Amino acid sequence: MTDGVQIRLCADSDLVALEATEPPGAGIARSVLQHQGAGIVVYAAAWRQDQPLGTVVLDLNASCAPELKHLFVQETVRGTGIGTSLCIWTEAYAVQAGFAALYLSVGTDNDGARRLYERLGFAPTGRTTTTSYEYIDDDGRKQWATENDETFVKVLPG
Repeated sequence: MTDGVQIRLCADSDLVALEATEPPGAGIARSVLQHQGAGIVVYAAAWRQDQPLGTVVLDLNASCAPELKHLFVQETVRGTGIGTSLCIWTEAYAVQAGFAALYLSVGTDNDGARRLYERLGFAPTGRTTTTSYEYIDDDGRKQWATENDETFVKVLPG
């Protein structure tokens, strides 16, 4: 349920609330806000009052740009339309910025996300990538992961 939810650009003043939703020491929000300040990305969140329910990044410098990245919804509100709303907001932002298409990558094993993106009009391109990366887990420990992703695209109106 998205009643009372506002989606807006994140600002430096949101840092404390955003960091409270991530693993200790992860520094995700701080890093993304710095990239937004440099004009590399657009960082938005779905808010209910002063609580971030989910976030999304629009990467303006990706190899397939712009690219919707890092869609995240708090576990307690998954399945309530927050992810869909963040995607729709990001698409509208890309249209207003004059982009002709919007890209994203999704794990080949992430059936739920793939269904969401296909329902929103994204189509698989057949391009796949394998990426290994370091992340901070919920206990604040560094971990490594490898993902197999497929690129999706949606042609935008205009």
